Amino acid sequence: MARILPAVAAALALTAARAGAAGEPSVFAAATLGSLTVTSGVLVSPASVDMRGVWTDTKRACSATRRLTVKALVDYVDRAGRTHRLTLTNRFADANCAEGGPNVGFTLSARQVALACPSGAWKPGRYDFVTTTTEPVTKLKAIASVGWNKSGRC
Repeated sequence: MARILPAVAAALALTAARAGAAGEPSVFAAATLGSLTVTSGVLVSPASVDMRGVWTDTKRACSATRRLTVKALVDYVDRAGRTHRLTLTNRFADANCAEGGPNVGFTLSARQVALACPSGAWKPGRYDFVTTTTEPVTKLKAIASVGWNKSGRC
């Protein structure tokens, strides 16, 4: 089990580096209570965003599952100053020992949330992406939040 956490951290760093290489932001946040860790992530790509969560517990078997509540918030302020907000919340069953980072939650395309240019890329404007992952029994919560100014034109 002790080997799994460094592998998860390395996978998270690699994923974040890939997202950042294209100029889009990414962020991870973790909260720990004893041996339980809850992690949230936001990874923005040119035409979508991954908003996911995961839990790990070094004192539980890899076959153990927990429910996680994942909330995704997308705030967009267009060039005219109007704010558009989307909030999604769902409860997911998630296994311990997840490899590769946060794995339950939402992948939203710019088209799905009506914030896409004709090419499918994000519209220019100010974005705030917030992923909140909560383990409902302990109420342990990790919040990953990132702001992004998308410049240019459609």
